Amino acid sequence: MIPAAVAGSRKGNDVFRAIADVLRQIGGAIATVVTLPFRALARLFGGASSSTRSRRV
Repeated sequence: MIPAAVAGSRKGNDVFRAIADVLRQIGGAIATVVTLPFRALARLFGGASSSTRSRRV
């Protein structure tokens, strides 16, 4: 049989693991939202610079 302390700690670890998974998903969503404007700017300036290069050549 499994001692109660071991079973309790395993249950606690599952709870912490679930909380960590939720925080990880929230962090990923925040990172995506934060990086979207920078990606848009990079695409905007990257596209502009590539188009100006093609015009000059």
